[in-house]
Amino acid sequence: MDLNDNALTGVQLEQLLDRLDADLEEGNATEASDLLARLRARPLRADSLDTIGRLHALWMRAGDSAAARAVVNDDGAAVLEAAPREARAELRMRLALYRLQIANYLDEDEGTLLALGEMRAIVAEMPDLDADEYRQLRLFDSLGLGKLDIALATVELRNALNGAVAQRAAFRAWDHADYQRRRAWAFSRNGCRDEARAAAGAAIEALQTTDADQDVDDDDWLRLGSTLIEIVPERLAVFQQAVTALTAERSLPQRREIEVRLARLAARALYAQGDLPGALGACAAARYSLSSDGGDDFIEYELPWLMEDRRTEDAGRRAFFDIYQLEAEMWDGTARLVHARLADVADDSVWWPLCVMRACNTPETLEAFVSAAQENGQDLRALSPVHEALFGAFEGFGEGAKEQGLQAVFAAARLLAEQRSPRHPWIVRLAAMNDADAGRIDATTKSALLYAAAQEGGMEDNRTAYSLFMARVQSLGPVQALKLPPPSLPSGLWGYNLGVWFGSFEEDGLDSVPAGSRDEAYADLIKLQTAAYEQALGCMERYFASGSGHPYDACAHLYSMLCNNLAINYRYHDQRYQDAIELHMRGIAASPFAEHYAGVLNVRIQMGDQEGTVSAAEQLWHFAADHGYSRHDPNEYLGSVSRALYALDRDREIPIWLERLVKWQRDEGLDEDNLSTDALGVRLQLAFNLAYGSPEQASALWSRLERQVNASQASWIVGLGAATLDALQRRAEAIVLYERTLVLNPRSNEDQRADALAIEEKLARYRAEAQAPAKGWWKFWK
Repeated sequence: MDLNDNALTGVQLEQLLDRLDADLEEGNATEASDLLARLRARPLRADSLDTIGRLHALWMRAGDSAAARAVVNDDGAAVLEAAPREARAELRMRLALYRLQIANYLDEDEGTLLALGEMRAIVAEMPDLDADEYRQLRLFDSLGLGKLDIALATVELRNALNGAVAQRAAFRAWDHADYQRRRAWAFSRNGCRDEARAAAGAAIEALQTTDADQDVDDDDWLRLGSTLIEIVPERLAVFQQAVTALTAERSLPQRREIEVRLARLAARALYAQGDLPGALGACAAARYSLSSDGGDDFIEYELPWLMEDRRTEDAGRRAFFDIYQLEAEMWDGTARLVHARLADVADDSVWWPLCVMRACNTPETLEAFVSAAQENGQDLRALSPVHEALFGAFEGFGEGAKEQGLQAVFAAARLLAEQRSPRHPWIVRLAAMNDADAGRIDATTKSALLYAAAQEGGMEDNRTAYSLFMARVQSLGPVQALKLPPPSLPSGLWGYNLGVWFGSFEEDGLDSVPAGSRDEAYADLIKLQTAAYEQALGCMERYFASGSGHPYDACAHLYSMLCNNLAINYRYHDQRYQDAIELHMRGIAASPFAEHYAGVLNVRIQMGDQEGTVSAAEQLWHFAADHGYSRHDPNEYLGSVSRALYALDRDREIPIWLERLVKWQRDEGLDEDNLSTDALGVRLQLAFNLAYGSPEQASALWSRLERQVNASQASWIVGLGAATLDALQRRAEAIVLYERTLVLNPRSNEDQRADALAIEEKLARYRAEAQAPAKGWWKFWK
């Protein structure tokens, strides 16, 4: 590296780096030789940490590691020497990290260990280093999977970084446990069984012997157990007892989730001890899904174990339902197993081609299914003769080729499945959907095929139920289809999903219903939706009560969402207010989110419960502030809150809400001098309810809103302004706005006509009072 004055540096070097980066991004410098030639065209000297980072990365990309090292070492030394003292810790650490990245990329063990040692020395020597910035580097994760000496050195560096972060004082117990568990990983991966067990024991002891000031919870124990259970399976009871004790006071749905997680540890412990049948037996309690989409269901362990136990049919069915339920979000291992079984000429199970048929449901699902088997970009058709038959006409996912390729794969998989198990119910079910979408069969035929397949195959899932419902809508019409009994669904997830899909049908499917029948059809649809949600709720609550049920019944967050949706139906459609509140409270106990607090507030408002309205509003406000709520809109409810406070003779609290409202509106970027109609309206409601008890504050608020009210063309806004002035005893000004309100009121519905009539009566009364002759003072004594 030339360090003379002819070297390109400063702004000119940055401009060159910008051009090189742009060319690389646009594909104008794809060859390493081209990049190398451009970098060598003139001597270069980096004069800042950012430039060192960019330039050394380009040298590495061009294949000149010596030049990259020279930038880090030589230019780095110059930058470090010129840097102020307070910047040197960050400079030294970043340069050491660059050296580590280069050595790791070049597989230089000695250089990697030297760089790790250098970084650890910097942590010890420079207390002003921002160690927290480096604790979670991804590079450390990959180094921890390497050779034993490098893995252990990485663990030591991580531990030093954790210890250098003062803000982690409450997490020292976890940090020490984490340090030991990472050491246990490293030893175990490198065949050092005794050392691994000793480190695992030290990790457990670190959490067992914590001081009162340490933050250790059930997640810490579960993380530790998940890491160590194969190393010390005999210590299973330690994890079970610690987690159970820490979660004893939680709601029943949350405790059931914990039981599932502990069952997974138990299954893995049995497998680690060589008890494959016992591990598979434990899967009955471990496979409950803990995700609201049906994922997180232990398939990554159970599916390989089923194959190891030669239970091919069970494995095939498990794989099929993983693809059926999760589609593009399937576990990659599922797709890889299906491809492996298709390539095995001795395996003639129908489940593997059925998996392919289901993967053809959407281009995204098929792409995920295909990509999982294409390691290093290999041609899928070359994997086996079966793959050639299935994917021979498949040419990837280019534009215009997706649907054609998908149909070709589906047809080939269908043919193979029929050869292995003619007229299998799932073949009939999947083919009916595909044939109908392609226009090969009509809706009546589709409906008959789906019904027969569902009956024969015991298909009670939400996808089959909704597909059958839509086929009947197409064949019978929506009015008749909505009169049919609700389907029977055995799981919370399936019932929830069916209810949500009925909600989408409300938006898209009722337009074709004649206007005279639309209200009745809508009511029938809500009944079907409510029935689906109620079935789902029953399934999940039976599981929570007994600990036994459908694999899709255990997710506490799904249960919470289900409670919310059913509560909305009870409140909005059935006026079952107390039942709605009870559901919201159950949802909050299971897995709180802001919609529950908003739901309770809406119910309290509809019930006319003034105390409950104020209390619910407080809870919603604070939960949204602490946890976020993307749909939070105080404009929608603060009018009701201010009315409740006025009715409770607590109007002195209205200014507190006004202050919150103004801050929220400002945070949302609203212009104080140009408020939206909703924002202006809620402030007027607050002013009106303040007027009787705090007229000075109401007058001050009115003065800030008066111009916008006078400019408004919304009759309800002008009417609120008039009512506020009226409450402030400014009758003459109020009358002017009342008269303008009448001019603006379109009287297009019953509410608007009622408002206009009330104002007309009020104005008539005011005029009569103004025209009445005044009594002499002495007449008041008569």
